[in-house]
Amino acid sequence: MSAPHSDRAAAEAFLAELPSVSRAVIAQYFRQTFTIDNKADDSPVTIADRSAEAALRQAISAAFPGHAIVGEEQGGHADEGISWIIDPIDGTRSFITGRPLFGTLVGIVDSGIPVSGMIDMPAINETYRTENGRSLFESAAGIVAIKSRSCNRLEDAHIATTSPDAFTAEGWQAFSAVKDKCASSVYGGDCYNYALLAAGHLDIVIEHQLGTYDMMALIPILQNAGACVTDWQGAPITIYSDGSLLACATQALHQDALECLRSSQEQRR
Repeated sequence: MSAPHSDRAAAEAFLAELPSVSRAVIAQYFRQTFTIDNKADDSPVTIADRSAEAALRQAISAAFPGHAIVGEEQGGHADEGISWIIDPIDGTRSFITGRPLFGTLVGIVDSGIPVSGMIDMPAINETYRTENGRSLFESAAGIVAIKSRSCNRLEDAHIATTSPDAFTAEGWQAFSAVKDKCASSVYGGDCYNYALLAAGHLDIVIEHQLGTYDMMALIPILQNAGACVTDWQGAPITIYSDGSLLACATQALHQDALECLRSSQEQRR
């Protein structure tokens, strides 16, 4: 059952307060000396990841004690109402190597469907979030509404993904089938790629093998900015999705990219 609109609105408004919570923790560790551990999937994790998630959980629980919280580091389970999905440091590899393009992701889902989100880039002082049906960009210069670029053709598109290493062999072939038709491609960036797409700088981002905490914050920001985002089968992204993601600046561009992905996958069968 969906939560009352007033409850969802209050939760979304609270997103604007969360960067001050997570940034205070992350700033203590960025470009400092700390221990790096490897999780079961060989992805790195640090005290900054764990501490930032703990701080965000505490702040959210204090404001909304009845809401479920799911985090990359501490786990949890979404319920049928509002749930908060946290990735305290998306791009931990960037963080541990001193690169500033890592972000904090907080998504709000209602009955498993992403409805609001925040991408905070603490090292470069940029925040992207949803508010009242819009996507906003906040920096030292102020707050402005953002919109995806009007790009309708693959040959005009700028495409991005985080790393070739994040794909299976079949997945990389599918990505490459789209990339080879585009005007240019860039690698790296993690969640920042989606912020740049929403703000009108990139046109396509393709990834797969993502976790729920990687995706939920991104979807509402992209959609409110006018972008089209689905999984690789063209289905809407929910907490039950398979981890594949295709985000495009326009519906027309998405249709062409999706057809290209599907064609590549069919050829492998």
